[in-house]
This record gives sequence, structure tokens and C-alpha cells, in this order.
Amino acid sequence: MNARPARPADLPELLAIERSCPAAPQWSESSLAAGLGSARSRLLVLEDAGRVQGFAALLVVPPEAELTSIVIRPEAQGRGLGRDLLAGAAAEARSSGCSKLSLEVSAANGRALGFYEAAGFKAVGRRPKYYGDGSDAVLMDLGLS
Repeated sequence: MNARPARPADLPELLAIERSCPAAPQWSESSLAAGLGSARSRLLVLEDAGRVQGFAALLVVPPEAELTSIVIRPEAQGRGLGRDLLAGAAAEARSSGCSKLSLEVSAANGRALGFYEAAGFKAVGRRPKYYGDGSDAVLMDLGLS
């Protein structure tokens, strides 16, 4: 399944998906909308059966890109859609001239850490007590060569 660029008509679905996943970053509608027209932002969606199942947000500043959010609808999780969406985000970063994709994830989120490690991301640093719950942020990178 391929990711596609988000459209303005997708915004209500993206907000609903985000709200259904409280652990995900909670962007405002205006922040998401700004990602649609920005030269540095990319907002990708993944559809299945005609419905948006998830989205990824990227900040692209070649030669690097940062994955700022990736969210899959709870009822669609566990079907490989996250892998498809992450592959689409990496492809978008690569086609935008980036050689590295980075992200940060809570050290308390073992499921996400395992997901990113399985995708080839490597831990490259930590930000102690970064999140509101006191957990560290784990900084991770993926080479895109």
C-alpha cells in the first residue's frame, strides 16, 4: 500500500485519528493544514478501503528529514500499515534530497522503539526526562542512502 500526499479534505480524518491515539502528538487543525502548503513540511496519508487509516508528518531540511509524527487508526493497527507509511515517509525524504531520517520517541514506549528498530533506525542519543511523564526521549536515525 502506498502513501500519498494529504489533501485539505483529509484534515478532519487526520484530526480524528490523532484524537483516537492519545499517546500521539496532538497537532491542531491549523498546524496540520500548514503542513499541506509548506516547502519544508510533508504530510502523507495511507488509505485502505477508501478510508484514511493513518498519517505521517515530516520536516524536510536536506540533507536531513525528521519524522515528527506517525499515527495509525487504533482499529487498523497490527496490519503492517505503519511499516507501509514509514516506508512512504522514507521514500518522500529520499526523493526530497535527504540522506537521513531522524525521530525521537519516548523511552517508555517499548512498542514504538521496537517498531523503529525493526525498520533499521539506530539510537543515537537521549534527552533525559524530556516528556511530561519524566521519560527520556530516545533520538534515532535511519540512513537513506
